[in-house]
Amino acid sequence: MNKKYVTHLSLEDRKNIELGIIEGLSKTQIAKKINRNISTVSKEILKHRKLKPRNTFNANSICIHLKECHRCIKKCERYKEPSCSRRDRNIGACNCCPNISKCRLDKFFYYANRANEQYLYTLVDSRVGVNLDYPELKQIATIIKPLLDKGQTIYQILENHKEITQCSKTLYTYIEMGLFKEFGIDNFSLKKKVQRRIKSKKLKKRRQPINYEGREYKDYLEYAKSHPFEHTTEMDTVYNSQSGPFIQTFIFENTGLMIGFLHKEKTSVSMASTLDKLQEILEDDYYTHFSLLLTDRGSEFEKYDLFENNYQTDEARGHIFYCDPQRPDQKPHVENNHNLVRCILPNKRNLDKLTQEDLDLMFSHINSTPRASLGGRTPYEVFTYFYDDKVLKKLNIQKIEKDMVTLQPYLLKIK
Repeated sequence: MNKKYVTHLSLEDRKNIELGIIEGLSKTQIAKKINRNISTVSKEILKHRKLKPRNTFNANSICIHLKECHRCIKKCERYKEPSCSRRDRNIGACNCCPNISKCRLDKFFYYANRANEQYLYTLVDSRVGVNLDYPELKQIATIIKPLLDKGQTIYQILENHKEITQCSKTLYTYIEMGLFKEFGIDNFSLKKKVQRRIKSKKLKKRRQPINYEGREYKDYLEYAKSHPFEHTTEMDTVYNSQSGPFIQTFIFENTGLMIGFLHKEKTSVSMASTLDKLQEILEDDYYTHFSLLLTDRGSEFEKYDLFENNYQTDEARGHIFYCDPQRPDQKPHVENNHNLVRCILPNKRNLDKLTQEDLDLMFSHINSTPRASLGGRTPYEVFTYFYDDKVLKKLNIQKIEKDMVTLQPYLLKIK
């Protein structure tokens, strides 16, 4: 059988694709080498290549119009980053590119083993349950119900509502399964009733595979060594109940100053939203203090792209690395500082009434506590020595007189 008509790529095919990229072969040459269609090779590379954002520390903007404008805020309609024929067109990935050390663009790397793992996960998991949660189901029903009542077809609805990511066949199947019955949608809502095999009605939002390749602790050590002027900020979470609330903590390694933010949910979306707010509040100062994050492998931090990129402004804002499993000693500063947090918020204390203002007050007292590791100075004093206090004012951290510092639960008037 001609392999061009075989739909699935094997691990051997993927290794040949990776080897072809390393050798600098074009997609057409790789396709001929493995006897596949060029579209198959192109889609494979595009789907499974791994993004490694560029370092924005010294070059936040690389717009092609920068020389004309002199200043770029990255919100301009003209903003456009330079393209790369190898990365964007001819090959599709940056493996072994001869210009990689001088390149200032985002990088994409294709790894055969990683691509095959993602493919196998999709192959198995796509046959389990329904890839929806209830809010998504309700949102789809809200869109399609009034349009079906007007006599529109599923195809017609999908053409006009690109926010629905499911294909027409999938929606027909969901309707046949009865998932939309409570919203008044069944087979009789359709212009043409279709018969399909009934699958399980189990709603199961699939967990995406987590691959920390390139973001492990060993990668962090290499990155920190090659970027000595980029300071590390350790990130963690503190909570007393599995139902929340949750406190996202940051500590700046070079000054020992810690801040915290209150969350109702322990998810990557919620935790990453803090960085969105900080980026808006701190502006250029954000990159000085949050461009290099080190954290554990908790589920609330696993979606690294949310932390490394701001999807509201469509820009890369830093790098995040993960400690090895069961190795809290790899981020000792934030772990040790949590002992001071526990002096004020002991484990059994109910935190349901805790507010962000309470956290700001608590961390103001903690940051006004002298440390032997800082030569008897406080984190507040060290931070303001290296930077001015305008950042701390924006973060609502104030200086507490040393004799007024309180590290007891009664500091916060919460029940």
